[in-house]
Amino acid sequence: MIFTKIDGNIKEREDLGHVHVENAMVKSDDLAKSILRVKSDHHNEYGIRLEEGKLENGSFFFIDDHHVLVLNVIPEEMIVITPKDMDDCGVIAHMLGNMHKPVKVKGGKISLLYDTVVAKNLEKSNVEFKVEEIQLEESLRYVDLS
Repeated sequence: MIFTKIDGNIKEREDLGHVHVENAMVKSDDLAKSILRVKSDHHNEYGIRLEEGKLENGSFFFIDDHHVLVLNVIPEEMIVITPKDMDDCGVIAHMLGNMHKPVKVKGGKISLLYDTVVAKNLEKSNVEFKVEEIQLEESLRYVDLS
């Protein structure tokens, strides 16, 4: 079976208690793809070829009237940086930009997938950071300057 349209997000639907749920675990990078093959916890394989929309943690597809497939993002080890001030933020952003790393900026924090080279550079530059297991809601993206 190949899905071409996202039917919704499981977090926004409370009326799905009557359906049987199959879960498929995906990496956060997979959320940026429009063509994807997944295997559910019921050992069924499904194809996804989106004509529009973007995948998120919790995206679901109706298999039939009584079954739905839900995508769940595998938690990943991430570097989380909380800049002290705007100057610190500028230096950190410049450093990460030079390393061409996709990041998520939200709530005054900069998050990116764990990378030993990045961690060593942050330590060398005396930038404080934490390493946390995080389940991303959407894929990390590069800044779009177009």
